[in-house]
Amino acid sequence: MKAEDDPERAEETRLAMPEPTLPGMIPTLNDTGFMTEELDEYSLAFVDYAGTCGAPVLDIGCAYGVATLPALAAGATVTACDMEPRHLEILARRVPPKARQRLTVEVGRLPSRDFARRSFDAVLAARVLHFLDGRDIETSVRKMASWLVPGGKAFLITDTVYSGIWAAHAPIYEERKAQGLLWPGEIHDAQRYLPERARARTRVRYMNFLDPDILRRVAEEAGLDVERVGFVQPGAHEAGKTYGDAERERAAVVAVKPKRPSGRRS
Repeated sequence: MKAEDDPERAEETRLAMPEPTLPGMIPTLNDTGFMTEELDEYSLAFVDYAGTCGAPVLDIGCAYGVATLPALAAGATVTACDMEPRHLEILARRVPPKARQRLTVEVGRLPSRDFARRSFDAVLAARVLHFLDGRDIETSVRKMASWLVPGGKAFLITDTVYSGIWAAHAPIYEERKAQGLLWPGEIHDAQRYLPERARARTRVRYMNFLDPDILRRVAEEAGLDVERVGFVQPGAHEAGKTYGDAERERAAVVAVKPKRPSGRRS
């Protein structure tokens, strides 16, 4: 019997995660990128913090739930948001029954998606912002700041140009940054850096790679206080399967919404 002749089997096929295309990287169903299979240290910090929060936390750009699932396991109440409804369906099916009442799923994408002001104790945006142009990054982080309760934390993780398939672009990035460009990581022809097997699984043409300096600037301009910022190494599973400068594969910041009044709007 073919899958299309069996509704249950067809549904299982429709809501199945693809096999990794690159080591440790699962392609999205809408061909816009990849989800890593393991959490880096900043995403793990989000999970740990989420487990202590009284208010809900937000995982935006959650894909299949690599961070949402352990946050739920830690006891958090999580709103998981993604632009692809099928990702959210897969995620919901993966949640243990006892945790389902603490999960809310929302379809949306940055920077257009919005949530109520002061509704989250923490926001995670892992490997999301580098798909946006500079203006949309600034708008998105300002929105995140407004969604946080005073004292809440934003955990922002992005890809860099220093390792993996993007390492060839690093010299151009460094030159642009030395020239003072605000967004030196813009690439308008990203497909040419992808291996052949990956090109067929992504429609991404534009990338905007960041580094800790840029993340600090964006967070502070959004009215947040930077608690921690730096480069991030890949997870243990990925560490032996990358090339270039693995110690600078990603950039990340943890930024806190001040409890004190300020002249900045957030």
